[in-house]
Amino acid sequence: MRRVILAVTGTIAGLVALLGFRSHVPSAAPLVSGTSPGTGTAGSGASASASALPAGAHTVDGAAANTVYGPVQVQVVVRDDKITGVNILEQPHGTVNDLQIGQFAFPKLISETLAAQNAHVDAVSGASYTSAGYITSLQSAVDKGA
Repeated sequence: MRRVILAVTGTIAGLVALLGFRSHVPSAAPLVSGTSPGTGTAGSGASASASALPAGAHTVDGAAANTVYGPVQVQVVVRDDKITGVNILEQPHGTVNDLQIGQFAFPKLISETLAAQNAHVDAVSGASYTSAGYITSLQSAVDKGA
């Protein structure tokens, strides 16, 4: 009888602790921005204004791609028909893990984009959904005229 009482009490205490747990959710998501050296468009990740772009450069926003963890949207900076930079306009930010994945994956994806000069880039291991959203949005921007 004692064992039953201890088991029930332990189970109730565990459930109360589990139900009372609150995970930390950040209030704002930091956005990643990436450009090649010397373009002058590195910044907060928000839309680059026309005055911040070098002469002859323009931006093309890709469509927001919905992923399991949230939307991903990129902006491509183009100069002389070459991709000179990629800004992340929107990224998953529901949990701290989403932000960490973005901080890890986006610089790699941006680097590959600048090297490939198209949307044919490899997904980052451990960030499959985020990579797929990035590639989809990037392809949309390329199709629009990047």
